[in-house]
Amino acid sequence: MITKNDILGRKFNKTLRGYDPVEVKYFLEMLAEEFEKLEERITVLEPIEKQLSDLKVKSPDDLIAEAEKKGRKIIEDAEKLAAEVIEQTKKQKTREYEEIVALKSKKDRLLKSLNDVIHKHKELISILSGVAEDSEANKQEEEIT
Repeated sequence: MITKNDILGRKFNKTLRGYDPVEVKYFLEMLAEEFEKLEERITVLEPIEKQLSDLKVKSPDDLIAEAEKKGRKIIEDAEKLAAEVIEQTKKQKTREYEEIVALKSKKDRLLKSLNDVIHKHKELISILSGVAEDSEANKQEEEIT
């Protein structure tokens, strides 16, 4: 890249029928000043250009593509979450079913135990009733004799 100093420092060979050295020097100084102004302007405009490109409005096609990408991501995330919820629900259902089976088994054992107790109590009542009747019959016989 040529700088202002490159322009000002440029030396030309002198010839007999060459250009007027004063005129060449004057032109080079003018060119160097103009070049310096352009460099300053570039220095000012480059950050502005960067800001504008950062803020540049996206084309409709870019917006559509970005929206479609976001939409696919949302659907993918929702499907993943739904699969996790379904899996957790299936596991919960299995645990609850196993708990129900265990409770039914416990209930059946408890009912059997209660029926056994009731049956034993009935037998005991029957035995005690028989003993009481025998005892009363013996009393009546003793009274008669």
